[in-house]
Amino acid sequence: MKYAVLIDSENARPALDEVFEEISKYGDTPIRILVGDFTSSQVSPWKEVIMKHAISCLQTMNYTNGKNSLDISLVIEGMKILYEKSYIDGIVIVASDSDYTPLCREWRSLGKDVIGIGRSDSPESYRASCTKFIYTENIYAKENKQNARIPLPRIKSQVISIINANNGKCQMSLVCETLLKAYSDFDVRSYGYSKSIDFFRGEFKELNVTEDIKNTYFLSIKDSKNEVKPEPKKKENAEEAADKKNQHLREIARRIAEPEYKKKKDAKSYRKPRREPVASKSPKIAKVEREEIDDILDL
Repeated sequence: MKYAVLIDSENARPALDEVFEEISKYGDTPIRILVGDFTSSQVSPWKEVIMKHAISCLQTMNYTNGKNSLDISLVIEGMKILYEKSYIDGIVIVASDSDYTPLCREWRSLGKDVIGIGRSDSPESYRASCTKFIYTENIYAKENKQNARIPLPRIKSQVISIINANNGKCQMSLVCETLLKAYSDFDVRSYGYSKSIDFFRGEFKELNVTEDIKNTYFLSIKDSKNEVKPEPKKKENAEEAADKKNQHLREIARRIAEPEYKKKKDAKSYRKPRREPVASKSPKIAKVEREEIDDILDL
């Protein structure tokens, strides 16, 4: 996967080591662009970061105070990459501004991947427009702290539904992918865990986490009340069994009474029908049934 990284200098921190380390998990970044007004003294902290990570700069002047000239420049650049760089599979926007929501929607409408990186207080519309949204608090935090915006009970309910839809057992990676489709900002680090397996083992006491294949984990439900089980087969009582037996004998008697049967018997070309063995019955019961059938055939 190849991504274009667009960074809003007014909306991001001039510390991108952790950001690019995070992005490297998803693919290569051949295009890296920082948008800002580099005539301003406020952009000076970015100089070292630009040189270290080989980032291209897009100069944008703020012609009028209070106007979002920088946001518009970033959106235009994103659209140019979308339609001119066909080898790019997705875009990474490092910002927390909802003004980039239409840009994200345009990329997604063409089947491209969109990763947003911003603060946890980013507008919900912006977070939902991304295929994945990563909180900067999770990237920069030295220790995992809980800052989840999605209530854990809602996540648990969704996980149980996913597992039940897969006959009570599902691969852990598939569960995480499905959760990301429902909640683009889902991240186990938001709940204080660094790994998915630790998250499911720590927060889901009702689940079994097993390694059925090497390095491949599966989730299944412990609590039987949540499992989807087939209805138990109804046991036949003695009366129903007797009725079924009598019906079988009557069917044999009916066939014997047919004219074709008598004609074959008179011509001495008739062969008795093959008796089907009854494996589920005891030899004693099967012997009694054979004797009853023989009595009917001798009539």
